[in-house]
Amino acid sequence: MIRHLADSNPRLAIEIPKTLSLRTNLARIAVCVGTVLLITAGASIAKADTIAASLYTPSLGSNPVVIDLFGITLGSTAEIFGSGYTIQFVSPFPSGQGVVQGASSGQYAVPVAGVSGGQPEYLTGDYGSLLTTNIADSGDYFSTGLGSIIITFTTPQYSFALLWGSIDTSNSLTFNDVGSFQVTGSEVQAAAAGFVGNGYQGPGGSAYVAVDTSTPFTTVTATSGVVSFEFAGVAGSNLPFTSAPEPASIYLCGIAVGIGIIGLRRKVSSK
Repeated sequence: MIRHLADSNPRLAIEIPKTLSLRTNLARIAVCVGTVLLITAGASIAKADTIAASLYTPSLGSNPVVIDLFGITLGSTAEIFGSGYTIQFVSPFPSGQGVVQGASSGQYAVPVAGVSGGQPEYLTGDYGSLLTTNIADSGDYFSTGLGSIIITFTTPQYSFALLWGSIDTSNSLTFNDVGSFQVTGSEVQAAAAGFVGNGYQGPGGSAYVAVDTSTPFTTVTATSGVVSFEFAGVAGSNLPFTSAPEPASIYLCGIAVGIGIIGLRRKVSSK
């Protein structure tokens, strides 16, 4: 079975308008969704870095750069050149990781993108692709193993979206903006309302994550202290991605609050 995420019941009454800015309207979001954690990068909320973690696809930002994995050789560590980006697998990169498909016991698990009829759903391709309950039809995605994957954008970006699979506390993203903003799996777990458990591979263990930075970045580095950090549906934008709740969020989160937002005091990477 393959379907669009929006092809289910009417939307929840809880809805964030597409024009709502995550930077400037966090108080309004708190009223809408009930649970919001905010830590600002400075005295001004308008300059806050934010993480929105939810169980539905964020709407595309302005002039999005979508990472396309179609046709990429599975397991290859060769540099990938795409439209508006390049991808590097930092040497020495673990064998059998990189761009993968399906699941491999003890190595990687397919990020869960939804639920239909009590069954987990998966992306069939890149950002915004159809969903399927047949894991054999799931699309390609990234898996770091214990290595690092660097995504470099040709032009500066302010927002980054991905489907973060089986979220582990030691998974992390590091941005090369001012201060080397870092997002950890622990922070994403805290932002994802109804999160099930560390490294959980079923519904409620993955989340769509949109990271909005206050200063531009061109590279994002994905790493993990455990096997593995799996992620799919990757895109960048020069304006924030917008979250609009879908019914699937109830099933994935297990409760009616489908989004959590957390802002962080900027911390400098030790690397």
